[in-house]
Amino acid sequence: MAQGRPKAAAKRPKAAAAAARGARGPRKGGRSIAPKKLRVVQQQRLKKRLEVGIRMRIEREAAQRAQVALPKKLSLVKAPAPAKDGAKKGRG
Repeated sequence: MAQGRPKAAAKRPKAAAAAARGARGPRKGGRSIAPKKLRVVQQQRLKKRLEVGIRMRIEREAAQRAQVALPKKLSLVKAPAPAKDGAKKGRG
């Protein structure tokens, strides 16, 4: 039978451990953890697609109503499409 107490690993005080965690700063990436259940993932994907469709339809209807109400033709300004080749913006 072993004699004496087992050696304990050196532990930081709780305050020092909390300070070390906070010193790293904000973390990158999303804050939500993706669900592991396929059904929930599919439901979220469907919900997102429906929300986008509804928003686009509302914007289109608002633009059409504005065109009808205004005496001048309405010109919509669209944001430029993001570059797909990975080139940095603003660098020549």
